[in-house]
Amino acid sequence: MTGGPQLYGFPPPETVPDLRWLGPDYVSVLVRDLTRGLLRQDPRTSVMGVRCEGEPRLDPLVDTSGVIRAHDACFPLQVFVRDGSGRLWRLRGRWTYSGRGLGTSAASITHSWHLLSAEGV
Repeated sequence: MTGGPQLYGFPPPETVPDLRWLGPDYVSVLVRDLTRGLLRQDPRTSVMGVRCEGEPRLDPLVDTSGVIRAHDACFPLQVFVRDGSGRLWRLRGRWTYSGRGLGTSAASITHSWHLLSAEGV
């Protein structure tokens, strides 16, 4: 992500093959989706950095034939932003992707953000 936010602590995509359902570069997808969500709240927000604070929690759900058809991936994050008024913030929370119907024509992926804390820096 040239010119984008600084990224820290994310496991390289090749070390977490269980995240392939998010695409070949899950980090770019995550940062894009997170940024879009923050911009909906304040269109002048700038995401300056995102730090993954630990290994993502991966919860696959396997169907009766042994194929993963649902998967949740939860990332503990710190997000550094400048709001539209120029204030700097450190947001801590969990970003979760939920994939359902994976490998089928009805596949869907949703995401959510659970904010744990917001502190001015």
